Amino acid sequence: MRPLHPGAAFLTLGALALAACGPAPAPKAPPSEDLAAQDMAEMEASAAPPASAPEPPKLRLPCAENDLVGCTNGCNDAIVEDCVTLGAMYMRGEVVRPDPPRAIDLFRGACTNGSARGCIKLGDLYHDGTLKDDPTEEVTLYRKACDAGANRGCLAAGKAYLEGRVVGVDPVFAATLFTRVCERGNAEACLELGRLYDRGHGVRKDPARALALFTKACQLGLDEGCLTADPSGEVAPPRQ
Repeated sequence: MRPLHPGAAFLTLGALALAACGPAPAPKAPPSEDLAAQDMAEMEASAAPPASAPEPPKLRLPCAENDLVGCTNGCNDAIVEDCVTLGAMYMRGEVVRPDPPRAIDLFRGACTNGSARGCIKLGDLYHDGTLKDDPTEEVTLYRKACDAGANRGCLAAGKAYLEGRVVGVDPVFAATLFTRVCERGNAEACLELGRLYDRGHGVRKDPARALALFTKACQLGLDEGCLTADPSGEVAPPRQ
């Protein structure tokens, strides 16, 4: 075998060294070019339109008591109080053909969805005998309206317990309901509560407390409260 020429050996070693190092790296862009590209990206991002925020729900006033179209549309849009007003129209039959079953369905649906007015309207139908399938529903509905914050619901339920109408007589609970509503400024509840204190019915007899409640009812604008506080009618308490 012929000996390898020294020059050939040098070339062979150089080739092996280049193969091990791989291809030469691409020339790096000057720092000024990197900064320009970054600035361009930031400008494009800032120029993009911002994401649109969802529109707030539009304020919608309750429909008027004789606005058949407005109440129908509102009820269809799940405005619960509009359903109650629409039901009242069908019950009265003034601006639309009377349809009590439709009215009852509207009241019941509204009450189920938290409308105190709907519960009271439905309770009134049990009270006046229009609905007779379950008389105890009258008090149940009035109490539900009361719990929802309706003064009239508390007052009606209190009277039912006081009279024992479709429920057992419970003057103590009636006094509790009257007290709750009188404290909210309901004149009729103050009058009823005063009568209980005057007679000692469901509460400890307290004529002074009774007089104070009659006076409050008068000051809240109830004439019967004024006459009860001062039967002579000569000196009525000043009204607020």
